[in-house]
Amino acid sequence: MTQTNMRRANQHARIKREPGSHQPMASSGLARIDEDDNSTVAHSEVERRMQRSDAPSVDTRLAPGASVIGDMDVDGEDEDDECMLMEVKTKTEAVEQDLPTPRSFVNMDRSFIGPGQALKDFGQELKDINDALGELQARGIQHVVSLPELVLVGDQSSGKSSLMSAIAGLSLPRSSGTCTRCPIHIRISRADEWSCRVFLKEDYAFVPRNHPITLQDVTDRDRFPPWVKLDPSRQTRKEFKTIRDRFDAEEIETLLRCAQVAILNPSTPYRFFVPRLKNESGQSDAARREHLDRIKEKEAHGEAQFSPNTVALEVKGPDLADLNFYDLPGVFITAKRPEDRFLERVVRNLTCEYISRQNAIILWAVPMNQDAENSFAFKLIQEMNAENRCVGVMTKADLLPRETNGFSSWLSMLNEQAHHTGLGYFITSRQGSDLDEQNKFEEAFFNRTADSATMGQWPEIFEKYRDRCGIEKLKEFLSITLGREFSKVLPEVKQKVYNRLLRIEEQLEKYPNPPPNPEMEIMRSLAEFATNVKTRVLQQEFMSQWDCHFAEPFKKRILGCKPKFNVKEPDVITIDDNCPMTTPAPLGQTPRKRSLAQDITMTPSKRRGQIKVEDSDRMIMSPSTSATMRGTPGLGNFPFSPGPGGGPPPRSKNLMELRTIIRRSAIPGQPGLVSASVYEPLYTEAARTWGPHLENFVNQTIQFLQNEVMKMLDNAFSNLKNRAVYRESVEHMKQFMEKHKEEVRNQLNLIYNLETQRIFTKDEDALQRNKAAEKRILERHRHFLRMAVRTGESPAIRKMEELTEEELVQEQAKMAKELKVIGPDPYDQEITVAAYVRGYYLTAASRFIDIVAIHIMSGLLPRVASVIDTYLHEKLGLYSRTSGSGPEIFMRLMSEGPETERKRSELRVEKERLDQAMEIIVNLENKEQMATATAANSQATQMMSQGHGGQRPELSIRTNANGGVATPVSERAPTPIGTYEA
Repeated sequence: MTQTNMRRANQHARIKREPGSHQPMASSGLARIDEDDNSTVAHSEVERRMQRSDAPSVDTRLAPGASVIGDMDVDGEDEDDECMLMEVKTKTEAVEQDLPTPRSFVNMDRSFIGPGQALKDFGQELKDINDALGELQARGIQHVVSLPELVLVGDQSSGKSSLMSAIAGLSLPRSSGTCTRCPIHIRISRADEWSCRVFLKEDYAFVPRNHPITLQDVTDRDRFPPWVKLDPSRQTRKEFKTIRDRFDAEEIETLLRCAQVAILNPSTPYRFFVPRLKNESGQSDAARREHLDRIKEKEAHGEAQFSPNTVALEVKGPDLADLNFYDLPGVFITAKRPEDRFLERVVRNLTCEYISRQNAIILWAVPMNQDAENSFAFKLIQEMNAENRCVGVMTKADLLPRETNGFSSWLSMLNEQAHHTGLGYFITSRQGSDLDEQNKFEEAFFNRTADSATMGQWPEIFEKYRDRCGIEKLKEFLSITLGREFSKVLPEVKQKVYNRLLRIEEQLEKYPNPPPNPEMEIMRSLAEFATNVKTRVLQQEFMSQWDCHFAEPFKKRILGCKPKFNVKEPDVITIDDNCPMTTPAPLGQTPRKRSLAQDITMTPSKRRGQIKVEDSDRMIMSPSTSATMRGTPGLGNFPFSPGPGGGPPPRSKNLMELRTIIRRSAIPGQPGLVSASVYEPLYTEAARTWGPHLENFVNQTIQFLQNEVMKMLDNAFSNLKNRAVYRESVEHMKQFMEKHKEEVRNQLNLIYNLETQRIFTKDEDALQRNKAAEKRILERHRHFLRMAVRTGESPAIRKMEELTEEELVQEQAKMAKELKVIGPDPYDQEITVAAYVRGYYLTAASRFIDIVAIHIMSGLLPRVASVIDTYLHEKLGLYSRTSGSGPEIFMRLMSEGPETERKRSELRVEKERLDQAMEIIVNLENKEQMATATAANSQATQMMSQGHGGQRPELSIRTNANGGVATPVSERAPTPIGTYEA
């Protein structure tokens, strides 16, 4: 790993090192338990065994004044034996690590103590290791990496509480029945002064059910109803109270009982359950007793009978072991009440939860006055395949039945012939009202010096297991075993904590801290936004985009709604979706209906001279009508949304229908005159189809403008997107655009209503031009259709705009010549009316299109640019600063959403925990390195004085080709467990 990553790992721990200081990299040791677990290796034996030297590699740094000679042992049988010389070598094979290369935390082949020494004399090294483990467990990093832990399990009334009290060195609740109703985590360590701090560790939330909990509610997904697992970032550790008088057993038991009641009543604030101690001032004895009575009432009628949340104890004192462990509620097979049967499975699940942890060392409490075959707790241990991680603790040895054959089952267990546990068995016997009395009784009982008449006699058949009897032997074993297991996994723990810290830092970058000057940042963003909007919406580029994508398509759609007339010969069958099939009759007669089947069965010769309906429809369409409801390329097809007065476009009318309309509106006695009332309905029918197109145009225009505005808002507030000012600005701008859309819609709907009321224009020139152009188009199509009927051939009619001037002249000459043949058109009046309607439509439509466009170009866009400066300031409340509410407003605007604030808070809480964990690990490394260097110097000095007359031996250093030391493979000792080579 690079030096940068090495430095970052130690920066997480916040460990400051003086420049130029060096730390040794060498292994240290823990006490080793012999394979038969009968005795520890004596210190004198260790000195006689050859150990791997602490010769440093090229990366090793020794503290100033430290000797380069490691823990070299001299065989006591040969005083003149040549001493072992250290050889420094360079590793040719690099081992890439993600963290600074750690030294060995422990050497499993070394022991801290000789036989018979009390645990309190173990040495600071073991204390440091177990203290570090307890601190890491208290930091709640189990979701990152699994830590070694001791878990005490057993059936009800198996002596668990007495055992736990003895290990912890304090009195714990021992009421009748089930006294442990939640996990209890106890961490004990040596200190100059005694203290007991109690914490409430809440990893689960209490979620009451709307029905009584039954066995069916306990499932694989819901293992502890009504408790639900919390996210690690929401888990809490609350300090409950601290006691400093170790001799007041009653006060200690009261405190722990109150802490457990607080865990079982989560709806009540936990401070309600904090008891007042006797020596505390400010409260009378009567008030104290009344408070305890109220707590007892809560205990008797608690919200929950069991809880997976934890009561945590940190016990420190001058004569305590260095241990930390969990005590679980006793498992049971049958509940006292039928309604409590679900608790059987809840407690079972809780026990399995802890047993299943792969780094957990299981303490199985089994009473010697009961048959071990009936232990439900051991069955769970077997189900979880945890026997090899289990140490059995035989409790209540003083109640062992005195029948000789009753000893056999326990002896077979001690001899590993039954109920095998990977870590063997210990035996305890705890009788008495307090810890001192219990300790004295146990010592006298196992030494067989107690009064046998009152206490019974410990059978001599168990004498060979004397080194496994008594609570002190058990604590010694557990302390060493736990420290040993922790040393094995510590490199992995450090690696995983470091990796998780890196991920948290990456995630925190997505949730930046607020700017140092929020007021300036908000005002700057608002000013940038307003300036960009004003510049953008008045730019020629923006208007050109709007015209190309929206104004031009709108124009084509409006012109495409021009009234359509079918000018084919009336005697040709017309098939139209909106009218029945008819055969036009001569002028003055009623057309007769004709079946579709009759037309289909007509022979080609009979249909000769007729024009196909689709062909004729195509031929009468003017060039301007070819642009139908098509969307603009690149923007997709817009929906034909409904609008005021809108509806489907009117169907085309044929000449007979037009003649009928003229005749119905004719004034009697005025032949040849067409009433003005004929034109207006034909125009308004087509104009009323503008409504949906107008609504669609307004929506698209506002959406286009809003997209541009929101894009500029995003850019201006890019550093504040997770703040309330951005979220509020987005909502205000949406309302702003909606308001302007409504204004534009109302204005344009007024114009639309005016255009669809009547025919009116003062632009006579435009009307005459449009009328003449439309009449020319209609007459041209009409002429070709009449000739087609006469010749029986379908004409190929080209569009007029496709013809050159010369071709137009030739076509007109040809039409004049053919007109003499076919004669005047009998429908000339109808053609004239159609030309007028279409000519006026084009005049009115062009006027309407211009007015609509100018309302956007000269109305909406400048209006938006003129008010954008002050709109957001007013809506955000920034103009109210004169009233003295400015700081509060900016504080509100800089607030984050609850989800963002929650996520950042969770990440910071977890980071703080892991930073503390990394600091604990690095501190432990530093202590181990210093202890190893000190031990190396001391041993080297002793060797020189004893084996060489006080003279320092000469060092013979052989270097290899790379400049490092070449050490023969045969001379290298095996790498201790938990050691990285670098």
